Amino acid sequence: MLKAPVPEEMVWASVTRPPVPLVYLDLNHYIELAKANRSLARHSAESGRPILVRDGYFDLLDAARRAKAERRAVFPLSAIHFIEVAHSVPSPRQRGHVADVMEELSDFNYLLGRPSLVLLEMAAGIDRLYGDPPSYAPMTLLKNSALWAFGRAGGLRIVDSTTGEDSSSEVRRQLGEEAFDRMLADMQRETERKLLEGPQDAEIPALRARGYVPEQYTASAQSRLDFEAETSSILDADPSWRRGRLRDVVFARDVAHEWMTLFARHLQEREQDGFRHDLPESAELVRLFAAMPQVQVAVTMKTRYHRNPAHRWKSNHIADIDALAIAYAYCDAVLTDAEARAALAQARELRGFGAHLPASVSGMASWLDGLPEVADPAIEVAHPLAPS
Repeated sequence: MLKAPVPEEMVWASVTRPPVPLVYLDLNHYIELAKANRSLARHSAESGRPILVRDGYFDLLDAARRAKAERRAVFPLSAIHFIEVAHSVPSPRQRGHVADVMEELSDFNYLLGRPSLVLLEMAAGIDRLYGDPPSYAPMTLLKNSALWAFGRAGGLRIVDSTTGEDSSSEVRRQLGEEAFDRMLADMQRETERKLLEGPQDAEIPALRARGYVPEQYTASAQSRLDFEAETSSILDADPSWRRGRLRDVVFARDVAHEWMTLFARHLQEREQDGFRHDLPESAELVRLFAAMPQVQVAVTMKTRYHRNPAHRWKSNHIADIDALAIAYAYCDAVLTDAEARAALAQARELRGFGAHLPASVSGMASWLDGLPEVADPAIEVAHPLAPS
């Protein structure tokens, strides 16, 4: 078995981003922030029963609002946020409360989805291996559309109901530039809010008639959960792997299961685009995947969990790993749960990544309050660790 090295230098996706810190909060923290927000609203209205809010969340909400208003931080959402709100927050009313805070802090800015970022990391790695010029132009890391989290550009256009043609130019001419832009922005925000908040219970039958199948995500998540359970069974049958080359086992299984199909497709695309596309030697291929930041984060977390034979895999472990593979690699601060934080903070192989991992809610609030203002927070710059 080939060893999975921990390279001295990662190969980063070529992306641009705002120059201010990107701050990732996992869903559990948004749920608590939503409680704090509702509690403040009820106190202001002096009506309703009090809402129990855990320590520190009023301060975190205040600090996040200040940092966002002063453009000292950006709070992006991810595909995992989008999926978890729909599948982990039980009622439409509760989803609405969580969406209130997510909308306020994020302005519906989403991180580029993990498959797209992995593809950019693959491309950068092959380009470096073969000494080729960049095969992909830099992509923006954030866009204000949930579709961006799933690799699609998003955006709205006005379509003539009779002809099906784009009539945006005609509507713009009729309304004027300012009114048209305001209308389109309102429509975009309403659409994104509806996407994040999810359907009301009464809307589901009509949506199902049009192809809405939320169970597809559950089936996919269960398949990946079963894969990790299978890995655990393999390790249980031969416990020596847990005491020895566990990381190599996890790395090999993860790359083969998660990314080799995408890698093969990418080689086909390189052939079509006229780039060198031959399959690297085995050792080179291992080094290529080992240098991909998201693979390193995912393998590190999975290795830690598999090290413990008593660990019982749950669907939230898969979601956390998917989310943090992006957030810890490409954001500047991450507030997650204690188990996931320990898996990242105690990993020597990830110490070069540099994302801040506060151990508490109050620690994140203090960190946010200490952020300086940025000269021009609206410009796009290259990611600090991405290739220039």
